Amino acid sequence: MKDIKEKIQESNSIIIAGHVNPDGDTVGAGLALLLGLEKKYPNKKIEFVLQDEVPKNISFLKGSNKIKNIKDIEKIDYDLAIFVDSATIERVGDVQKLIGDIFKINIDHHISNPKYGNINIVRDISSTSEIMYSLLKDLEIEISLEMGEAIYLGLVNDTGNFAHSNVTDKTFLVASQLMALGVNNNKIVNDFFKTKSYERMKVLGKALSEMVFVKEKKLMYFYLPYNELKGLNATKDDTEGVVEELINYSGSEVSLFLREEENGKIKGSLRSKHGADVNKIANIFGGGGHIKAAGFTTELSTEEIIKIVVENL
Repeated sequence: MKDIKEKIQESNSIIIAGHVNPDGDTVGAGLALLLGLEKKYPNKKIEFVLQDEVPKNISFLKGSNKIKNIKDIEKIDYDLAIFVDSATIERVGDVQKLIGDIFKINIDHHISNPKYGNINIVRDISSTSEIMYSLLKDLEIEISLEMGEAIYLGLVNDTGNFAHSNVTDKTFLVASQLMALGVNNNKIVNDFFKTKSYERMKVLGKALSEMVFVKEKKLMYFYLPYNELKGLNATKDDTEGVVEELINYSGSEVSLFLREEENGKIKGSLRSKHGADVNKIANIFGGGGHIKAAGFTTELSTEEIIKIVVENL
């Protein structure tokens, strides 16, 4: 922490980077850090930059309008890069081009993280947002309501509203302290989970009507081609939550959601209920994450992907 404090203090231009297809934990942790550093160091240039737009169901967070998209900024010389919730440096996508060879701080909770930073805070806990809460405290930054809401959303996102096995007593302690600040649990949960676009409902309906169950492996999967996504007038944001819905079937132990991207590559998301280690399966495709939640991107066909997943369950 002493090294992190010193590095931040001596840096005049700081970039915060999060992973592509940002979720609530990426946005929550990164936004809380942005707001906190702006508060403590008002004279420094600090930017939180993402390759993709902030998802609609996250944009209600106060301050999220400060998050910049890579297409809206020109390359400048940064002194320091802080990565949040990014299991590998490549996960930030094109934002990596803005960073180059500068000092890197890596803050993450994925067990597959190879610790690519000059300083690494990588802990196997509920979320990067839970780490961020402690980090901001250690940096002697008073957590505002806006920062608290961002962190709380990160907790809610990566714990499935405190339903996953990554929840500990410390997770609940952080949540309770955030609520003591004035964070409204009911509002955040409803805005995040229960406010869905028409297109998102159509995608979910398609997934639930066309999902395939491999009984002998207790695997439920669904594949969505890019042309069908566009045919529903939907975006990749509208596919969030599909993999979690697939595993809700009582007979499934693992769920797999495959989505074709515009460039023809396949993005895969894996979830596990109990014993299966989906992080190991994601590793086969060059991806990673957690034992019960992982992802990957590959140029393999859907048939090849499903064959490999089935063989390794």
